[in-house]
Amino acid sequence: MHFKTFYLIVLFGTSLLSGIYLIHIWIKRKNTSNVFLKESNVALLLIALTFFHRTFISANKLFEIQDFSLNYVVVDRMISSVSNLIFLISISYFPLLNEENKLTRLIKQREKWYTVVFIVFIFIVSIFTFLDKFYESFGLISRISIVVLDALVSISCMLLLGYIMSLSLSGFKLSSVVLNFIKISFVLFSTTQIILPLSKILPELLLQFYPIFLAVFLIFYFGFIISFFMYFLSLEYQISAIQFQDESLGNDSVETLNKVIKIDSIEIGFIDKFNSYLKLKLELSNTEIVEVKIENNKLLHPFLYWLLFSVAKKNDILLFHNDISVAKFRMIEYFNKNSHYKLTQDLLFANENGEYSFLINNDSIEIKEKEMLLTKKSFLEIILKYSECFIPFFDSKHSNNFKTKFDKIKNIKENSSQLLKNLLQI
Repeated sequence: MHFKTFYLIVLFGTSLLSGIYLIHIWIKRKNTSNVFLKESNVALLLIALTFFHRTFISANKLFEIQDFSLNYVVVDRMISSVSNLIFLISISYFPLLNEENKLTRLIKQREKWYTVVFIVFIFIVSIFTFLDKFYESFGLISRISIVVLDALVSISCMLLLGYIMSLSLSGFKLSSVVLNFIKISFVLFSTTQIILPLSKILPELLLQFYPIFLAVFLIFYFGFIISFFMYFLSLEYQISAIQFQDESLGNDSVETLNKVIKIDSIEIGFIDKFNSYLKLKLELSNTEIVEVKIENNKLLHPFLYWLLFSVAKKNDILLFHNDISVAKFRMIEYFNKNSHYKLTQDLLFANENGEYSFLINNDSIEIKEKEMLLTKKSFLEIILKYSECFIPFFDSKHSNNFKTKFDKIKNIKENSSQLLKNLLQI
């Protein structure tokens, strides 16, 4: 059997079995009530589709092997781009629990992210089509241009996907072995996206190494596949462990003296320009009242979420967002890691049909050094992230006569400083 035929059969079988296995995992947990797993299930389904798509590509090459003409290169690279498109769409469904940055904020705003992804791929397909017109006079350069362009896009997509997967798991306490394996596998596999096609279009230089490149591709592809299995299984394990821990905290009667049954008050503010604090008074099951103070030397995102909920509660505003479950989780995790006393979400949050606020009364929340918050850009970004929640409040303070929600949000962002002053009652 010709080595290339063997390679395509292995690629076909591996991709097909991988897609089926991921679908099996998806079916097994599709009815889960856990918010994080629900989000990751969408990503899992999309990743499974990419493996089925790769099955189709390998089958197409297996049964219709053509010369490496320019027309074949164009069609092959355009079909390959579909996998990259699905990869980028799936990124927005990976649960991100680590510190946010501009890129992750864009990715989690799905409408904006989808728009960016489709614009990029429309541009890429247009370039492929344009280069196809130069078949006679521009052949070799066109081939190299298409391969290099597609390789750069593929490498960028894979490295971005690997980065998001690693960032997703880094929010949990996970062995560095899994994280390092994912990173290394994605880096190694991304290199095959350029050496394999270039060895075909530059046969006088690289064709003798083509069988070696095929073997290397299969080895790195196996690592690439295993990375997804490790990711989704690790994510399920970690989230299940967190659920078990929360249930244990809620139901364990051994440490009844230290069990928190009520939050009496919240005080949040700044010690100076750089240092902030969160102070809670807790009522324990033995009726003892304890005070817990957590100090920070930088503005952590979980702390900013505590500020967000405090400000919202003071103004009777309910919060909702695609990432509200992530925010609540990180707030509880932040407190529990820095305290001997453990909170659960049921003690802190009230849920009104998917809109959340603190359970405690407005009068039990105190925000200190409010003027300092006006200088904190990161806090303003959190407020604007939840800008849709503040539309009724903003309308009541201003003559906001815009009809569409989009225009209302735009107006809020243009007058964000005034919104913040009104929220803080300064």
